[in-house]
Amino acid sequence: MTTVNSNASRPRLLAGIAGKHAALLLAAVILGFPLLWMVLTSLKSNVQALAVPPVVIPNPILFSNYPDMLNAVSFYRYILNTLMYAAVTIVGVGISSSLVAYGFSRLQWPGRDFLFKVMVSTLLIPFFATLIPLFVMYKKFHMVGWYLPLMVPTFLGSSIFSTFLLRQFFMTIPQSVSDAARMDGANEFRIYSRIILPMSKPALATVILFQFVYCWNDYLGPLVYINNQNWYPLSLGLDQVLGTYTTNWPWVMAAATTATVPIIVLFFFAQRTFISGIAIQGTGDKG
Repeated sequence: MTTVNSNASRPRLLAGIAGKHAALLLAAVILGFPLLWMVLTSLKSNVQALAVPPVVIPNPILFSNYPDMLNAVSFYRYILNTLMYAAVTIVGVGISSSLVAYGFSRLQWPGRDFLFKVMVSTLLIPFFATLIPLFVMYKKFHMVGWYLPLMVPTFLGSSIFSTFLLRQFFMTIPQSVSDAARMDGANEFRIYSRIILPMSKPALATVILFQFVYCWNDYLGPLVYINNQNWYPLSLGLDQVLGTYTTNWPWVMAAATTATVPIIVLFFFAQRTFISGIAIQGTGDKG
């Protein structure tokens, strides 16, 4: 009887698996088509890009659109500005968020959990609600015009999400590890830097990835605070390309492809670390 039921349920199981794979394949095609069309358009001539009915496969394939676009609009400068912006803020977020997360997870002090809830609740405040007061404050400190209003706060614990993520990960590390280090004479900073951080590499890698993607895509912050085109990041550079070469869609798509592909490649190479960093189970030992 057991064998009969097993044989009868096998086709149903296979049908369910096939249905799930078909749905995933359909979703992949729908979501991937705009990306494919962007890449194909970046390799066309302008006549083919504007043709009706649309030309799907470029003929000839014009790889020259990429170097022509990169040289025409100083795109390399936009990329370097973005990498500089990302590198500095990654350092700031990594230092400040991990220190704050350590205090909220590994140390006992009055009001710790309450203040942590207050900190997390600030995520509910929209960015637009604080935009004008922050701009006025940074203007009085003569920080507007460059990346300082975007960089300095990261060293002061401005990334609440990163702090939350690291705090949750730190709490999964047994408290006995810290207790053993204290018995050996280690102070809190040594425990934090030599024990907790090395054990939290997946979470730190996830924070770095999130911060890099945020900086790579950040548009509103640079738009508000940066007024010199030589310091534009990639997001504002794309806007410049679109505004300057509105009728040259191959160049516009080449710029968009150049900005998109690094993020996709980064995700594929780091997806295992990314997934392991956010797959935090439970809240760990609060003792």
